[in-house]
Amino acid sequence: MKPRVAGDADRQWYIVTRWHEFAGETRANLLRVVAVAVFYSIQLWIYHGQAEPSDATVAFHRAATAVAVCWTAVALANLLCLQQRIFPRWLKYVSTLADVVLLTMLAALGGGAHSPLIHAYFLIIVLAGMRFSLRLIWCATAACLVGYLILIALHDPYWFPRVKLAITVRPEHRLVMLASLSLTGIMLGQIIRQVRTMASSYAERLEATEERSS
Repeated sequence: MKPRVAGDADRQWYIVTRWHEFAGETRANLLRVVAVAVFYSIQLWIYHGQAEPSDATVAFHRAATAVAVCWTAVALANLLCLQQRIFPRWLKYVSTLADVVLLTMLAALGGGAHSPLIHAYFLIIVLAGMRFSLRLIWCATAACLVGYLILIALHDPYWFPRVKLAITVRPEHRLVMLASLSLTGIMLGQIIRQVRTMASSYAERLEATEERSS
């Protein structure tokens, strides 16, 4: 049997990863729509559950609706590219960064770093892992860290002296959130690394079995 060449193995791995990146992008886009629908449904339940919503509540509801529409438009544009088999390598980065930007905008309008929406940053990092791209995981993790730091700065009197001290985020809460986001990206990255090792080991064992049986 012809021995495998390292360069050929890398090429085959690249082809396989591109296939799975495409399939992962399709699943991630579907889950993106589901996540937007779920979170917006929660917002509708909260908004209509109030007898007399305040002006601030009405303003946030309108902003949340606009962001949900923009988010859905991003998902539809991504779906159109995938259906037309338009899948450049930068598409997954654009869709991921769009997720981070829209989430940061919505959280900034709804309480900043105190908003419960900050937990959705973890979902964005997990979605990045579905594309089987280590660089995308790094990008998503870094973008989420920057987004969270922006939310902290928006209510930090050091950056904006006019904000009230009562709404600043405690230092230990900041560190725990930043560490959690970073460790999530690192753990997912290790999973992706292990996938290639597992695939290579399986291929070697399969090849050895075929040689013994021949």
